[in-house]
Amino acid sequence: MSRTAVAILSTENLLHNLKVIKEQAPQSKVIAMVKANAYGHGLRSVSIRLEKHVDMLGVASIDEALALRKVGIQIPIILAEGVFEPNELLVASTEGFHVVFHEDIQLQWLANLSCPLPIQAWLKIDSGMGRLGFGMDKALASFDQLSKSPQIAQPIRIMSHFACADDPSNPLNQSQIEAFNQFTQKISSQTPREYSLCNSAGVFQYPNCHHHFIRPGIALYGASPLLGKSAAALNLKPVMTLQTSLIAMKTIKKGSSVGYGARFVCPEDLPVGIIAFGYGDGYPRTTRDGAPILVNNTRCQLIGRVSMDMTAVDLSACPTAKVGDPVILWGSGLPIEDFAAFTDNVSYDLLAGVQNRVKFHWTRYVPNPAAEGL
Repeated sequence: MSRTAVAILSTENLLHNLKVIKEQAPQSKVIAMVKANAYGHGLRSVSIRLEKHVDMLGVASIDEALALRKVGIQIPIILAEGVFEPNELLVASTEGFHVVFHEDIQLQWLANLSCPLPIQAWLKIDSGMGRLGFGMDKALASFDQLSKSPQIAQPIRIMSHFACADDPSNPLNQSQIEAFNQFTQKISSQTPREYSLCNSAGVFQYPNCHHHFIRPGIALYGASPLLGKSAAALNLKPVMTLQTSLIAMKTIKKGSSVGYGARFVCPEDLPVGIIAFGYGDGYPRTTRDGAPILVNNTRCQLIGRVSMDMTAVDLSACPTAKVGDPVILWGSGLPIEDFAAFTDNVSYDLLAGVQNRVKFHWTRYVPNPAAEGL
């Protein structure tokens, strides 16, 4: 019999979250970010479910984009990190991929190529994130260079990215908004064009910045993009429920330790369960004692260091537990944010870190009137 480590993925919740996001920005088109294997949920599976309901899909590399074309995805796909070598521009041209230009070398590659079809281009400006994008001192010149290129379909679209939108008190947010607005105003007298600034956090925090396209990522998957605000408070539902089962039980005597390094010492006689899930499945080894784990829908606490394949749990809160009982690590009934608080991780890397030996099972979508309007 195989291990019981399973991820149940809800099509209904994925589409529900998209509906919530659209309600926040009803005038904007949606670029659904499916990069990094759709934040650990499955690049192809998520994209197939979203294709009819969004305007574009966002990926990090041309390999991800080509994988989507191979499974029949036809809607536009944007290469959020642009191209990594000159030949990728030729592929983007033939496949109709949207390309983000953020670096001088990409403009040089473009100038030295003859593309079969004009490329749909986005200019990324660095309004304060300090990562990708042309600095404000070079953005206009780069914009002019792209605008004059016969290889580029006009008009060019403009984007930037928030650094601190999850924290509305951070002054960098307003600074970035002002920088973005100043740049777009400089080019507004030219051919009408489309803009994009908001990630998931920006969608909920800055309605005046939704512009023509929003780029939701983590919110699609049912985790909160905002500091101090739960997913439930935003009406988001978890797409992934990570579950396993109890595979052993014992009573550990007072003063005895549990797990590698003897980190946890029982303060009294404790009923302890062992679950079939560990860091080899994507459950962080550094998770601290007290992290919540649902056993039979009852909150229990992790104890001891997480092993590669197993983790120990204090069953004091669930005295009727028995071997074979279901265990939920995060998802339905246990928000991932609650678990993340006992780690050095955030929901993003927890979701993306689930390993491929965990079996993934998607629910089959049954249309429901509440989902209409997507």
